[in-house]
Amino acid sequence: MEDNFCYSCNPFSMAFPFFNAILSLLGAIGYWPLTIFFPIQMYISQKKIGRESIQWIGLQLLNLRCLIGTLVAACSSIEGLCSSFQNYKPFKTKGYES
Repeated sequence: MEDNFCYSCNPFSMAFPFFNAILSLLGAIGYWPLTIFFPIQMYISQKKIGRESIQWIGLQLLNLRCLIGTLVAACSSIEGLCSSFQNYKPFKTKGYES
């Protein structure tokens, strides 16, 4: 049990310097489908909104606009991750050298 805990925590501890970038990427990936796409599709099906009606087109435009914003946020997160990886030297500590 203790070994499994160590094995599962080890990748998180290695990725900790990039925790904010990883968290923002996960948030960007999860935002659009969970917060926008599925609720809009459920609303359309529950209210039986006709395809290509004014309300359907408006909801799909909202869906598209949020998708574009999510893609921009994901690209920004990936760029932040890449810049963090360039500056990071694994297993090196910042300390006094003799």
